[in-house]
Amino acid sequence: MTTVLMVDDNPADIEEMNVILTEAGYNTLTQPDGIHILDFLKIHPTDLIMLDLVMPKLNGIEILRELKQDFPEIPVIMCSAAGLEQVVALALRVGAAGYVVKPYKKQELLESIEKVISKKN
Repeated sequence: MTTVLMVDDNPADIEEMNVILTEAGYNTLTQPDGIHILDFLKIHPTDLIMLDLVMPKLNGIEILRELKQDFPEIPVIMCSAAGLEQVVALALRVGAAGYVVKPYKKQELLESIEKVISKKN
């Protein structure tokens, strides 16, 4: 079973994504921010990370940079209500495998995940 780590400071967004992913057969893990994500990943194997762009303390781009340095094999899909082209381009340059805009559209979210997972395998 594919494990997806959801990193988001908004509990409602985590819950919405969790419902969509568990109904689709994914195993889910959650983290409220990226502060301890590197230590978390050492303990919890993950196939894919869904990473919010706007969070307190560290933003998604800063976290993505750390992830790509320490866990380059784990694909990351960025998530944000801000669908700005410059932000999307930056996330992709830094190493994101994809980008999903909130609020989540079930089919779009699942297609993005399947596309990234199929490339990984």
